[in-house]
Amino acid sequence: MKIDRLYNRALLGMLLCAFVFQSCLKDDVEVFDKNPSERLQQYISEVKDVLTGAEEGWLFEMYPQSAQGYGGYAFIVRFDEEKVYASSELAGDNEMVVESLYKMTDDDGPVLSFDTYNLLLHYLATPSSDAYEAFEGEFEFVVLDATSDLVTLRGKKTNNIMYMRKMTEDPVSYLDKISTLEESMVLSGFSGTVGGAQVTGTIDVDYRQISFGQDGAEPVTAAYVLTDEGLRLYEPVEVAGATFEEFIVDPETNSLTDKGGSGTVFNAVFPEGWRGYAAFAGNYVLSFNGGTEVNVTLAPAGDGASYIMSGLNAQFTVTLGYQRSSGSLTWLSQKIGEANGNEIWLCSWDAGPGQLTWNAAVGMRTEWNGDEQHPVYTWTDYGTWPGYSVNSYIMWQLSGGSSAGQFANSSWYIAGTRSNRLPYVEAMTKID
Repeated sequence: MKIDRLYNRALLGMLLCAFVFQSCLKDDVEVFDKNPSERLQQYISEVKDVLTGAEEGWLFEMYPQSAQGYGGYAFIVRFDEEKVYASSELAGDNEMVVESLYKMTDDDGPVLSFDTYNLLLHYLATPSSDAYEAFEGEFEFVVLDATSDLVTLRGKKTNNIMYMRKMTEDPVSYLDKISTLEESMVLSGFSGTVGGAQVTGTIDVDYRQISFGQDGAEPVTAAYVLTDEGLRLYEPVEVAGATFEEFIVDPETNSLTDKGGSGTVFNAVFPEGWRGYAAFAGNYVLSFNGGTEVNVTLAPAGDGASYIMSGLNAQFTVTLGYQRSSGSLTWLSQKIGEANGNEIWLCSWDAGPGQLTWNAAVGMRTEWNGDEQHPVYTWTDYGTWPGYSVNSYIMWQLSGGSSAGQFANSSWYIAGTRSNRLPYVEAMTKID
């Protein structure tokens, strides 16, 4: 990979004629009549011409976090002389376009900077109360190479290598294809034969990581970004002597086919206890505290990624997340309403030592009994609260993100009880 090739040559004034752009550069003698600063400014101008020359814009596959731990996300950016117009799969609305200013600078070489706030382009870098470091994203990128079809960049903070690919279709159409693929893709594990060797793997669709393994070899893992056809890896990986970089996903057969031409096909293998999203809809008996029961209903939230649980109290509902990689539901700390000028949260609680947390990444998850006719889902600790084990829930007041004390309004009590608590949550048994 030609890391910093253009920057180094522009800065040192060496071999500038090797850089290929849409417009032809002048000959060596004329170029080297300019000083290094002038040559760098000329190069920046040529990069800007490349950026503004794409009528449909660029597919920017952005990877936050230096180890690509969150995977990659698709943004589509279109440039004019002063503004960038951005859309993204993260928007939840594929027709949404957010405009802001951008600039090209010579800081650390030719740098593309999204220097004014853009709801989409800054999303991965904007902290929140739940993620004080956000997703470790960034908005300044060193331009390493630029042609009419492909721009190679390096994130200034993460040093991740990223690409902008010239769009050849309408951005909304492309993002629609990604959305459709994401909703229909239920792969979490797979297996296939590579060069005579049996290879198995897993896909973490939540953190966009794919892992390949074979007997006697260390697993190979890579982050990926969704495309209109399937998955593109952050960088090529070698598995059993074959190199993989991009896969076509067939949602009908739940298979991965190597797009590189090897013909390798991996077929889906689901983990034990895996359940499809649609399986959870219905009515249940929720049991807790050694035999106390309350009837609840799980209804799809309409996003393919969560359920709304009603029945605990008419004052509130609870959102349960669907984790496709494990085929299970999650019940995490969450805001359930407002009262007394405060936010009311149903907090994850370790009832033994009496510790609670409103961290929205902490809670419980389901384990299925494997019975299709009489499904029972046991609630177990999600495992994201070091030193504690979530086994219960308790209502708590928050003011400005800080504790304001236990919430004990009787009109909010759990149905059939005289309590603002759900101690020792056990299971949900489906009744229809």
